[in-house]
Amino acid sequence: MAVDRIADAEQAVHAYTEMREKWRTGRGVYRRDGRLWVPRLAAHLWPFSQALVATVLVAGIGEELTPAFAARDAIAADLATLERYWQADAVHPAYSSDVTGSRVGGDRYYDDNAWIGLALVLLERVRPGWSRVDRAVATYQFALGGWDEDGGGVFWVEQGRGAGRRNHDRNLVSTAPSAQLGLQLRELGGREHAAGAPVGPEEMYEWVVDTLDESRDGTGLFSDKVRGDGSIDATQWSYNQGTMVGLNLALARVPGLKQADYLGRAEVIARKALGRLELASQPLAFNVIFFRNLLSLHAASGDAQLRDEIVSALRRYTEDVSPQTPATLLDASAIVQLLALLAWEPGAYRKLG
Repeated sequence: MAVDRIADAEQAVHAYTEMREKWRTGRGVYRRDGRLWVPRLAAHLWPFSQALVATVLVAGIGEELTPAFAARDAIAADLATLERYWQADAVHPAYSSDVTGSRVGGDRYYDDNAWIGLALVLLERVRPGWSRVDRAVATYQFALGGWDEDGGGVFWVEQGRGAGRRNHDRNLVSTAPSAQLGLQLRELGGREHAAGAPVGPEEMYEWVVDTLDESRDGTGLFSDKVRGDGSIDATQWSYNQGTMVGLNLALARVPGLKQADYLGRAEVIARKALGRLELASQPLAFNVIFFRNLLSLHAASGDAQLRDEIVSALRRYTEDVSPQTPATLLDASAIVQLLALLAWEPGAYRKLG
């Protein structure tokens, strides 16, 4: 057993304990970011989704390295919290951005729901039978309802209500993770339940490549979104590059598709991103999503040099940021995730994507 894994596991559990003590309230929710703690304001769904992933990743380290971590209790508590965001009475049931529900002030974002769906699939892979795969299926069905049948792409936020009355952006972050989720649900036994849908994961992928890829052949770095006015926001966020790595890997596992083509694209994107992105200038939460997807590539790639570069980049980045005192729940959960990933057994990286 590698000494580094033992130390990383100890640090991950310590950081996780600190995150829960600082951010989780006696009411069973995480508190909202900000200098002033307003007691009844719960964290929005996006930061909560990453705290949920942090719990799952610590659980994935393995009991032999985390004997003090009560995985079942922590996961059960987070799944109970997650239910507070659930909105079952809508045409397309999904998670609201706020525990108060969309009628009171919480919009429903397609990217938030995709992150939750992917977290629930990850939980099912890490601890089979513990997750709510039915909720992951519902988030994918919600994404299908957000597809723009005129121009393609999944809208960022639910249209026709709240923020969706004025924001008509179609984002990579709402489209590609939804495609990734659909493919992962297929792998869990055909559970995407998309019969009769106007689009599937493959079409979502093609829209991203045709619209947001700088190279237009699936091997470039990717722009952020198509704005409501049709212009392109060319910002190259790290989590978008990581998601496209993960999406290509999922496509490489689809029977009948050319595995080598999609695996090769994933490798090219990863190399470009590692060489060109300035991670220090990007949000912690974006970067940990980037690394989660690159570690899934680590499990699939035959390129030993690339595998070494991925792990080395992850360790350097984690060493740079982990001494920081996180100011937000998002940052705290990202640091927990980074430490937990370093403590994972490399053979388990395949569960990440």
